[in-house]
Amino acid sequence: MAARYETEILSVDGDRPEPLVDAVAAVAAGGGWVNIEPMVDDEQRSDVPGIFAWFSARGPQVPVGTFVAGSDRSPASVGIEHGTGRDAGDRLNEAGVGAPVAWLPRQDHPKRGLVWEVHSGDLDAEVVVDLLLRATALLCPLPHEGRWSAAVSRPA
Repeated sequence: MAARYETEILSVDGDRPEPLVDAVAAVAAGGGWVNIEPMVDDEQRSDVPGIFAWFSARGPQVPVGTFVAGSDRSPASVGIEHGTGRDAGDRLNEAGVGAPVAWLPRQDHPKRGLVWEVHSGDLDAEVVVDLLLRATALLCPLPHEGRWSAAVSRPA
């Protein structure tokens, strides 16, 4: 039988991220994942459409941050899919938006994005949310007003 998940959509204000911190903590404890992206004017998006996206060398124009809970078989992960090209991790570090030293970098790819492995003892929901909010804001080329949309998926 396939696992079932319930998804809740949150509107997150960067000045008051507590509901997202609570959601990440709940997912970390009970399983599931969280996806967030900056809210932008949809008319300004120019993502590569449909099948042509497969042939693009870059990820989405509006970055998507993801937290995936760990399990008995694998550690938690934090990732950012973006369309800003190579060395996004270096650009984040230069801007003072770095992952904690204990997080293990697993990927910095221009199309598939950045991924860090986070072991349970190094998991702090506030740190996860801070990194995801700051990194997606920095890597977003479109104007946004400090608000994010979050999809929180948990086992039903």
